[in-house]
Amino acid sequence: MNILITGGFGNVGRSAVSACLAAGHKVAIFESPSALKRAQAGLRRLLKTQWRQCAFVFGDIRSPEDVGRAFEAFEGGPDAVIHLAALIPPASDRNPAVTEAINVGGTASVIAAAKACPKPPRVVLASSIAIYGDRLADFWIRTTDEVHVSDTYSGTKVACEGLLRASGLDFAILRLSFVAWAKWLPLDPLLFSVPPETRLEIIHTEDAGRAFAAAAALPAAAGRTFDIGGGALCRTSFRAYIDRMFRYFGLGSSAFLPASAFARGGFHCGWYEDSDEAERLLGFRRKTLEDYYEEVRWETRFIRPLAALAAPAVRHWLLKMSPFSPRAPQNRAPSSRSPRRAGGSSPARLRPSTQERR
Repeated sequence: MNILITGGFGNVGRSAVSACLAAGHKVAIFESPSALKRAQAGLRRLLKTQWRQCAFVFGDIRSPEDVGRAFEAFEGGPDAVIHLAALIPPASDRNPAVTEAINVGGTASVIAAAKACPKPPRVVLASSIAIYGDRLADFWIRTTDEVHVSDTYSGTKVACEGLLRASGLDFAILRLSFVAWAKWLPLDPLLFSVPPETRLEIIHTEDAGRAFAAAAALPAAAGRTFDIGGGALCRTSFRAYIDRMFRYFGLGSSAFLPASAFARGGFHCGWYEDSDEAERLLGFRRKTLEDYYEEVRWETRFIRPLAALAAPAVRHWLLKMSPFSPRAPQNRAPSSRSPRRAGGSSPARLRPSTQERR
């Protein structure tokens, strides 16, 4: 198959490209010039692998002309489009109008280009668990549940799903849970937006990529909406998650952060009751939560001893960073942001995602 991937330099984007190549598909990647600048070092390494077979098109996802050029990477157009390009939190919260233009306008551009093809391709859309809203009390989630817009990002994803369903195109929609990757750094005030008892069902970034590759190719995925999570072996609570992460980063137990340092609600995430249904059809799972933790342990093996020396100061700094802490600056408003979507999904980070502007 000929598959066009928008946002291919992002977290899930890279995994989707690799999964499609591994499945024997021909791949074209559409990305923004700014994403190319951010990804240069990593891209040089990737181009020594199967990625050298890819075609690359750079432009603005909001521009129908640029998106049209991406479709022309294949004669007659692609057989499928994996549409990952979007602004994600926290970037999506800074300018709602720009987020609307990129996320919803970009999806409209992709749909228009697909409909103009002699044989319109299937469009596989990256959506998010964020559209279900706060599920702290009712944490089991199904695709048939009502959606609840809680921020700019979730509103745009609901709108994108609506555009695709109304388009008349062959489509599949993948609502990603908490996308995990080993580069996540647990040192950011956004982590305090997640109540400690929040249930998380992670999906490893590589498994997410395999899910998109399968949804693009399998006839049985046509017209379906899937909850994409790692299943029973990838479920935990946010408190248990950050406790493991803090230990790997040399900070010790997370107990130094009391429950009062976190939001009491207003977030999303939960456990997917129907993610096994997606697995049975798409067959994407290879990694468990413990596999992910082991990757993090390996990634942090050199910095952990040094970080442990600074742990007392870092713990003190983190506690002060909580907008809910009595010691926090009074002008810092509480935040209820979302974890990394499509883009990947982590609740806190120090540096912007390569998927924040695709």
